[in-house]
Amino acid sequence: MGRYINATPGQASTVRTVSTTYQALVNDRILADSAGGAFTITLPAAADTLVGDVVQIYDITGNAGSNNITVGRNSSKIQNATEDLTINVANAVITLTYTGATYGWVITTN
Repeated sequence: MGRYINATPGQASTVRTVSTTYQALVNDRILADSAGGAFTITLPAAADTLVGDVVQIYDITGNAGSNNITVGRNSSKIQNATEDLTINVANAVITLTYTGATYGWVITTN
């Protein structure tokens, strides 16, 4: 995947492959494998995040259309809404950036 510029100084970006429920960390790049079924990726808690922190989720197997990947909001808003995000499009790539308590996590690319 090449190199990635961190949004948070001093916090390394880590690429992880997950296929079951997972608690994301700040600056995670998550290769989500939902071939075996739907699961939830929970965003970092607001207390652990700074404005500009990023979490990326890639549907690497192209199964999110049938085996949805739920992004748990962990008490923060997503797109200024108080509900979880469902990734239900095959091969989706979602980048979420934390903007603070008012709007929470916003989708900055997809």
